[in-house]
Amino acid sequence: TDKSVTFQLKVVKYSKVDEMDLDYEKIGLKCGIEIHQQLDTEKLFCDCPSVIKEDEPDFIILRRLRAVAGEVGEIDPAVLHEFLRNRKLVYEAYSDTNCLVELDEEPPHELNKKALEIALQIALMLNADVVDELQVMRKTVIDGSNTSGFQRTVLIAMNGSISVNNKKVGIPTICLEEDAARKIGDEGNNIVFRLDRLGIPLIEIGTDPVIKTPEEARQVAEKLGMILRATGRVKRGIGTIRQDLNVSISGGNRIEIKGVQDLKLIARVVRIEVERQLMLLNVKKELTGRGVKKKGLRSEFVDITDIFKNTKSKLVLGALKEGLRVNAVKLRGFQGLLKNKLGPELAQYARAIANVKGVIHSDELPAYGISEGEKEAIRKKLNLNKDDAFVFVFSDDRTTKKALKCVIERCKAAIDGVPKETRKSRGDGTTEFMRPLPGSARMYPETDEALIPINRNLLKKIRENLPKMPEEMQRSLEDMGLSRELANQMVRSKWINSFNSLTREFRNIKPVFIATTLLSTPKEIRRKYGIETNVLEIKHFRDILSYLNKGDISKEAVPELLIELAKNPNDSAGDIIDKKNLRLISTKDLEEIIDNIMEDIQDMDKMGNKVFGIMMGKAMAKLGARSNPDIVKRIIQKKLKTDNEL
Repeated sequence: TDKSVTFQLKVVKYSKVDEMDLDYEKIGLKCGIEIHQQLDTEKLFCDCPSVIKEDEPDFIILRRLRAVAGEVGEIDPAVLHEFLRNRKLVYEAYSDTNCLVELDEEPPHELNKKALEIALQIALMLNADVVDELQVMRKTVIDGSNTSGFQRTVLIAMNGSISVNNKKVGIPTICLEEDAARKIGDEGNNIVFRLDRLGIPLIEIGTDPVIKTPEEARQVAEKLGMILRATGRVKRGIGTIRQDLNVSISGGNRIEIKGVQDLKLIARVVRIEVERQLMLLNVKKELTGRGVKKKGLRSEFVDITDIFKNTKSKLVLGALKEGLRVNAVKLRGFQGLLKNKLGPELAQYARAIANVKGVIHSDELPAYGISEGEKEAIRKKLNLNKDDAFVFVFSDDRTTKKALKCVIERCKAAIDGVPKETRKSRGDGTTEFMRPLPGSARMYPETDEALIPINRNLLKKIRENLPKMPEEMQRSLEDMGLSRELANQMVRSKWINSFNSLTREFRNIKPVFIATTLLSTPKEIRRKYGIETNVLEIKHFRDILSYLNKGDISKEAVPELLIELAKNPNDSAGDIIDKKNLRLISTKDLEEIIDNIMEDIQDMDKMGNKVFGIMMGKAMAKLGARSNPDIVKRIIQKKLKTDNEL
């Protein structure tokens, strides 16, 4: 690198990246996090419900993205990138969850007051300074996910902070903004969005780039998530919270990674991005040593279709049968730097910009049925030296030239090291190129929204009624009888707010049992019986606990009821209780059963202390979940005592 520091990297697959032993301080890792969390209210600038739908849309709108100069007279590079892709935007919408605001056919309505109050509450919980007056802004959006071409966002507070492992992590900005439309898929040159999600309120929290290790990144995200859930006013479930990461190392550049949804993946994403940037810096060093210059990389494309006239490659034959040509370009000085290095980068750029399926490069040949002889023929036709590489593409002439130009530009960027760019999470810890990093001049005032002064009395009222912070919750749960470990699990779980509600509602059930039922019992069911319990919702737990609280069932019946509801989520606990005969039997009937057990046992007097255990086992085997073991124990002890006295 520029600091003449050589990093020794283990050669590992991505699946083993977590095992890498890197000195992140020496590497100069800097990471910041942006969290986007949906709030549980109606939409931000209209009264439409915030509901995600899976049924067929009621109507469809087709539009195109156009690149225009911003307020300072410049076209954003990321906007230009998307415009040059010449894509059509297809918007699917619903009559009951979308209105003219989402269609960008009507000005936005007044800012949602409930969403604003939640945002102010979160800002105060993060020790931030709330601004005196709110100005709604337009932030340019370049992928078509907002029908207007911009996202409305408003700065709520500044200079907040949290503490993670006794380290202060600054939060420079807290914003309230509208969520984007959902991307449904790509259909040729069309990109399809669904507008049900567009306009749902989001709280955006950004940290300073002070995170120094991948694990610390996960811990910071987890702490922020716990604080958000503590409000009890944020949406839960897949897609309701998204984390964007900004990652850089010494000698590299800031890379924005968008859409990390799984908290468990954050550390892995950071580790893999560090590995990628180290690879790019090592490639830069090698190119510099070889004397490779940008001017040596030329957009001179050579038609090599004739080389494959007798090919045995099914891949090539399939392309030729479609009437496609094969064009190649020379990469001077790149031999040996493509496979498992720059190769994936070149393919990602070509796919993202030229919309080709991929590229084939010399480092991976012979492969795909392409022979060593065909490879050498290509090298000869391109007049390559031993340090030169090549890339070729199957497509029509226009697309081929566009794809190979992308390859050349990406190789030129490799000479500089790590290019600034936005990448998207693939969901397995790896990422891929999306577009160049947006420019800074992409925010301007929203002229359809009035300024909103902050009511200090409202702010005071919110401050006086702030929910407990995670640390306070932990102590409170331990005071209720939960062990430190169980309390810690509950604070970090999705059930924390539901748990507090259930303990207030069902006073006859110990909090420890409620916590165990929510956290441990479903895991045990999955482990022992292989039954998927993710379908269980709070309504299922509340239904079961209501019968336990009234004394209609025993604690032993709860796992069986959860199993049945996991299998059939639309059933009710009451129906299952009656069907399975799980109601507690009366004391009178219980005593009669125990009397019958005593009569059936031969030579009780000779058994001594063993008789209690025998009777208890027989009783529970006969009664199952229809009895409370404590009551059974008490009755047996009473009868044995009476019998001894007689």
